[in-house]
Amino acid sequence: MKVIATLTAAALLAFTTAGLASAAAAEPKTPKVDKPRLTAAAKNVRLKASLPGTNGAISIAFAQYGPRDVAFVSATDGLKTFDVTDLDQPKLLDHLTKQEMALPGDDTTQIFWENEDINVDPKRKLAFLARETNSFGRKLPGDRPTGNYIVSAVDPADLKVLSFHRQNTGHTSTCINDCQFLWTAGLDRSDAKTGRIFVTDIRDPKTPQELPVSIDVRGKAGEGKITHDVQVDAQGIAWVAGDNGTRGYYTRGWHRDPLSGKYREAKAWDPVAYAGGNVPKIDMPTSFTHNSMRPVGSTIDDGPRPTRDNPAGSLLLHTEEAFGSSTCKDQGRFVISSLKGTHNGEGWAETPAEMKTVGVWSPDDQEGTIPGDVTCSAHYFDVKKRIVAYSWYDQGTRFLDISNPAKPIQIGYWRPDAATSWAPYWHRNAVFIADISRGVEIVALEQGAYEAQASGTNVTLTTQYAKELARESGRDRVPLAPNPFYGWACPMIASRDDAGSADCGVGACGAPC
Repeated sequence: MKVIATLTAAALLAFTTAGLASAAAAEPKTPKVDKPRLTAAAKNVRLKASLPGTNGAISIAFAQYGPRDVAFVSATDGLKTFDVTDLDQPKLLDHLTKQEMALPGDDTTQIFWENEDINVDPKRKLAFLARETNSFGRKLPGDRPTGNYIVSAVDPADLKVLSFHRQNTGHTSTCINDCQFLWTAGLDRSDAKTGRIFVTDIRDPKTPQELPVSIDVRGKAGEGKITHDVQVDAQGIAWVAGDNGTRGYYTRGWHRDPLSGKYREAKAWDPVAYAGGNVPKIDMPTSFTHNSMRPVGSTIDDGPRPTRDNPAGSLLLHTEEAFGSSTCKDQGRFVISSLKGTHNGEGWAETPAEMKTVGVWSPDDQEGTIPGDVTCSAHYFDVKKRIVAYSWYDQGTRFLDISNPAKPIQIGYWRPDAATSWAPYWHRNAVFIADISRGVEIVALEQGAYEAQASGTNVTLTTQYAKELARESGRDRVPLAPNPFYGWACPMIASRDDAGSADCGVGACGAPC
């Protein structure tokens, strides 16, 4: 676990340059954090194992090393690798600590934030960690570096930082074109302050090079629009989520560019628009998409059944992250949209065209959902065999059958004690759940879930097996607060000790999402 990159004098100088201007005229205060006990509930879901020492888990990725199956867990205390070849007996391999990731001026007693969607290069065995402004307790008016760590995992039991590439954002980073390039999303902290994707050439991971381009620009200069995350589908289309919806791009091959009408070669730094757009306000009131997935090609059987109305590859699944309801009644929901009528650049207009909504789902009015002063929003999801595993913060992890995209149904549920479900991942017929309160848990669906899917029947959730399945713990959920940059569109960790009175302005209370 050695840091083998050498920081140059220029890099050290960059770490100590003047900080960013304040994002708000008046610093917000952390709301009082009530901590009601939520009765644990589970149905059609079985706990297989937990990964030890993973409290603060944010995101997970996987890589194969011959017969060995390795999980990468990015968390508030750094990066950990686990041998999960035997899902019932996972083994810790290594821990890249905060001390090894620290830059000059960092306070390693504070958390690393956030790397919300870790990516791993399966060929070169590299892990990419996006760093946000408030990592390691950074505060204004001081310097707050953002960017990407590139970590060698050639030996998953000996993680090494190869480089840190500083740039003007650092929320999420996604591999493009076989991990030869990174697309990094987040709030643009340059003078332009537009929503855009930053492109980095990582063909030499020790000396990454940012390219002088702006991809998927949203809004006018100074408006503060943001891009949030990028997912690449099985046909290589890169889907960018953020303000004003989700848009997809070709990043290789020759295609007709609907914005110019000409055929040209798509590249990672000069992609060609494919399809996408906004979502009707009635279905997504904030117009902020968090992440997305298009079932197509080798993953077509994971998504809704193709029909004449919704042919193969025509549906986009995406999240609105919003916290206006404790049960996600009218916002912060799962939306399934049709891409029909968006392939000619309609989503790139000054006012992006709206996609037709096919289906919407939320935990509201579902068995097992608890109203009250709790945190609810759709967050990350993963899909396999028409079953969506979906994180909903305090409302747990839900399992939805989307065979009929107009009527998603709930077939299973996992809401253990003190849960704050962040992101689930299907892997070898199990689901790894990154829970920022409880750590990583490996669960499997029971036969009842598949029977519910086959019959098209919503499950009735109970607390009958709560103590056995959902592990009553007696601990508290992690309190959340609005982000000073993203607001409730992407929350941050609030202070546990003084959440009722702490100054939660820019740079306080942990870190932004």
